[in-house]
Amino acid sequence: KIALKKFYNKFPLLKKKKFLLFLGRFHKKKGCEIIIESVKKLGKNFNWIVLFVGPIKSSDYENRLKKLVKYYKLNKNIIFSNALYGDLKWGAVQASEGMVLASHGENFGISLVESMSIGKPVITTFKVNISSEILKYKAGLISSDNSYSFTKNMRRFLNFNKNQLKKLSSNSQKCFDENFNILSKK
Repeated sequence: KIALKKFYNKFPLLKKKKFLLFLGRFHKKKGCEIIIESVKKLGKNFNWIVLFVGPIKSSDYENRLKKLVKYYKLNKNIIFSNALYGDLKWGAVQASEGMVLASHGENFGISLVESMSIGKPVITTFKVNISSEILKYKAGLISSDNSYSFTKNMRRFLNFNKNQLKKLSSNSQKCFDENFNILSKK
């Protein structure tokens, strides 16, 4: 509860909005532009927010992402935040509906595992090395690393009913517990 309270104190706008969370570096390998393009393609059907959280460094890629958001007029749907740590980070994960990572190549996907550790479903790509576990447990949706495929899965996620989301959440927690929780390993 403390983490959520701290998070909502920092982001009061998100208290009454559903949002998806991107947590990581702003680097072209992470596929952030795919997420932005997907939000654009969803158009009026996307009344959620995507919160992009990562270290703000004003890199060329990061600036390109912000220009893309402005060009597509998605300022109401996409928010950028500097990196969050501790309670603020965990509050963001808890408050989100799920994690998004449209990576073009990921050795592990720690932010996805952190998300699943508290039962949050994920939307990611086959390029993340833990995608087979996510698929096996039905802990989220796996796309190709392009906006067509990613948009399709974001649309599916947005259209899930409460029971489907509850099942995804349960599967996500089970995926974490049986594959990544080092405390439960013998």
